[in-house]
Amino acid sequence: LMHPLTATFEAGRARLARNPAIAALADPDTPVSAKLAVVPTMAFWVLGFGDAMALLRRTSGTTPLDEVVKQHASEDADHWKWFVADLEALASQSVGVRSMSAAYTDLWGPTNAAVRECAWTLHHLLRMHSDPVTRLAILEACEHGFEVFMDSIRPVVQEAGQYGELLYLGEQHDHAEAGHALHEGADPFDDLDWSGQDVEMLRGVIDTIYECLDGMHTCYATAIAAAREREQVC
Repeated sequence: LMHPLTATFEAGRARLARNPAIAALADPDTPVSAKLAVVPTMAFWVLGFGDAMALLRRTSGTTPLDEVVKQHASEDADHWKWFVADLEALASQSVGVRSMSAAYTDLWGPTNAAVRECAWTLHHLLRMHSDPVTRLAILEACEHGFEVFMDSIRPVVQEAGQYGELLYLGEQHDHAEAGHALHEGADPFDDLDWSGQDVEMLRGVIDTIYECLDGMHTCYATAIAAAREREQVC
């Protein structure tokens, strides 16, 4: 079914599919270890997204659509813990974080400014818009970002033989996402009464999220290139 946001979502997906991180993760000449070194780059976003899910659980209303938002937020609430476990597992293999100072310099340094911007923009928009339609549209765009990234890094994790061991980047998260209510039920946008919706505003919000996700994913490509260069020097 087509609804007034369908084309905006499709254009956003297409934009993310063209991001240089896709090619970087697929490049056969880049070692798997350099590709996995991208993981710490995601930290600000993943932890910030966890905070966003807590915000939604606290501030959503009581309409049926608000309940859909809360259900989604509840399902994603603790995934950041899996990410932290993966960071630790990879660090134990000397992949990713080289030291605590390097980790914090990467997190808050200029190279990863777009990652922070993505998290802050997400929070800004969720706080600005308490209506469930806008919040669901934001979550849908974020889901697309996650899907594009996971589709790219999954083969890397599998090649590394860690698909069963890593939690956020592996089988456990994939299974959790597949079982989400938002993916199982009917598209909540299909049956909406669009006559009372500010569709242009919604499209603008969605475009903003995709723009930020695209910038963040470009940071991933930069991180992979830097890790590849470090490994060649060593």
